[in-house]
Amino acid sequence: MLVKIRDFVPQQTFECGQCFRWERQPDGSYIGVAGGRCVRISSDGENVKIDGCTEEDYELFWKKYLDAERDYSEIKRNISINPLMERAIGFGSGIRILKQEFFETLLSFIISQRSSIPRIKTCVKRLCERYGKPIEFEGKTFYAFPTPEELSGLTAMDFAQLGVGYRAEYLAEAVRAVNEGRLVAEVLENADTQTAREELLKIKGIGDKVCDCISLFSLGKFDLFPSDIWIKRVMAEQFTKNDAKKYGENLFGKYSGFAQQYLFYWRKEAEEM
Repeated sequence: MLVKIRDFVPQQTFECGQCFRWERQPDGSYIGVAGGRCVRISSDGENVKIDGCTEEDYELFWKKYLDAERDYSEIKRNISINPLMERAIGFGSGIRILKQEFFETLLSFIISQRSSIPRIKTCVKRLCERYGKPIEFEGKTFYAFPTPEELSGLTAMDFAQLGVGYRAEYLAEAVRAVNEGRLVAEVLENADTQTAREELLKIKGIGDKVCDCISLFSLGKFDLFPSDIWIKRVMAEQFTKNDAKKYGENLFGKYSGFAQQYLFYWRKEAEEM
């Protein structure tokens, strides 16, 4: 498939901290697994090439996953409130917020607590290789993210073998919550932001930051402003030393999640350059 998607740079979208199953290849393309599918994605600007994808598959899955139909130019205009935001947006102008599957996002961000992105990716990969279905792509074997049913009955000890540390107990509880119907993706997605957050926060091991990331990256709650060490730093330096999350949501409103991603990517990359 060859499609046109404006404001999309694979490196920025796949390496801004919102997902953990995309790997950069020597030619600059990215191979990733989502929705039980494996593809290679590359871009030369507006033209996006998706190897391993049919037109039907694009319409049914990848268009929504890549948030391809949203007008990001309008979002950028609305949040370009000062030179700092203009700089952050310019730095990560190709970021799009992916529409990820709820269960994968739920477990991935529980794993992400107090951990580095490389370590998160390693643990998620182990989980998929041990319990997910194999997918053959370009002569190699990849693995789908396991379903709630495939993880049903696993104990904290089972998850601990993946190297997730104290998060093992939280993963086991999250899987139980989904399988018992206490967390239902469609219900949470259709609920207002506050109600969805309240339900997620009932699950042991899900705090404010993890809750907000799950809600933003899988449930489409774009009015949230997840706050971690990078966001707290940039907000303290440029906006406020008080509650970064509350301040950001009041400042950016329904575009809070987009603003957070531009600021997070810019501040984190600047620190590591």
